[in-house]
Amino acid sequence: MNIRRFEAKDADAVSALVINTIRISNVKDYPAESMEEWVKIMQPQNILERAGWTHFYVVEDGDKIIGCGSIGPFWGKEDESGLFTIFVLPEYQGKGVGRLIMETLEKDEYFLRAKRIEIPSSITGCQFYRKFGYDYKNGIAELDEENLYRLEKFRDIGKYGIKKIDRNDIPECVKVIKESFMTVAAEFGFTAENAPRFVAFSTTDEKLFSQLDNEHRPMYAYFSEDGKIIGYYSLQKLENNECELNNLCVLPNYRHNNIGSKLFSHACKKAKAMACVKMVFGIVEENLKLRKWYEKNGAVHVGTKKFDFFPFTCGYMEKSL
Repeated sequence: MNIRRFEAKDADAVSALVINTIRISNVKDYPAESMEEWVKIMQPQNILERAGWTHFYVVEDGDKIIGCGSIGPFWGKEDESGLFTIFVLPEYQGKGVGRLIMETLEKDEYFLRAKRIEIPSSITGCQFYRKFGYDYKNGIAELDEENLYRLEKFRDIGKYGIKKIDRNDIPECVKVIKESFMTVAAEFGFTAENAPRFVAFSTTDEKLFSQLDNEHRPMYAYFSEDGKIIGYYSLQKLENNECELNNLCVLPNYRHNNIGSKLFSHACKKAKAMACVKMVFGIVEENLKLRKWYEKNGAVHVGTKKFDFFPFTCGYMEKSL
């Protein structure tokens, strides 16, 4: 069983999944006639439209889509989000698929930034959502004009987001850097023997303490809702009003939620505030996926260099501020 982001080619399968579930599961709680009105809405084109303004996910069992769910802004608000279109095929209900969808949605960027999350819940799904801490909106346990319950959850996001670290955070930041870059090492075959200077193997508490205390590098971390560090970067001001970006990373389990982009944007703003006019940084040149990601975020590739102590080519990128 695998969960991933929705792709346009999934529209027909997702529509069929939703319609099948409505006709078998939801019809137990609603008149068949009203369910057919839902069916008219849940066509492939509608699914594509929803995926255009939400982060839409699908669950697969092999090559079969068995569940779906999405999260997006609640009426365009920055601090409120909504969960939508959560369905699991009847034959897969009660097997943890719904829980997987909810856990994934609650790690998404739209959830993590929100103080309040609302769910327009069917009668069928109401008690399921309540198990995840959602309760009746304003304490009103009544169906609205659409025959849906309005459920909501409030979150304390005081510890959430990008913050400057202090000395006590250094050990946790080292673990985040090493774990994050270890996926690159595994993908390209780097080891402590053939690439001892690669960041996954060379980063230590002592090294970061020196960068903080002696080089006075600004260091920032991305904190999860429970105060856990899940992303990191540091800066070093160079000559000619340039700024070097170092060790920007996100823990593997938290990737694909726009956290990396937020860290990079934050780093650029901080560098500009330091009177820098250009951000420069290095990458593993063979990591084409990372290069394309940085290019998508406004950076340009400017050259390469080969060192004897690395089993890869160093690529160099920059972004004007």
